[in-house]
Amino acid sequence: MNLQFKLKDVLEVDLYYGFYDIFVLGGFDIQVNDDFFVEILDLKTNESILLREKDLKTRDCKNGQRAVKFFSFQVTEKSKYRISVHNYEDMTMFYSMLGSNPLSILNLLKKLYGIKRKQIQLDEIEILIA
Repeated sequence: MNLQFKLKDVLEVDLYYGFYDIFVLGGFDIQVNDDFFVEILDLKTNESILLREKDLKTRDCKNGQRAVKFFSFQVTEKSKYRISVHNYEDMTMFYSMLGSNPLSILNLLKKLYGIKRKQIQLDEIEILIA
């Protein structure tokens, strides 16, 4: 079961038993503040599911788009859940990782020639739960 939605969307969906990963779609380099989170609220019990943030953000391609695995979680009982994304307003996402290290030679060459990395707009960024 794959759920794909925009950052500002709020979904109410049935989730079944199992392990899930949350990906941010659009690019390979993402910068967020410490307050960024995805809330998954069980509508029966009004309890939130505990998300585990990935320390090492895995880069992959999902549904034909560049993706960063951000969180994972487990559903222990089938129920209806409300899914929403919070504190994403200052999120910055770039299409590639190239140039993200300020000490790299490639970054220095890009800066010298005035080349900038492609930044993804907030309305283009999506969330995928798989």
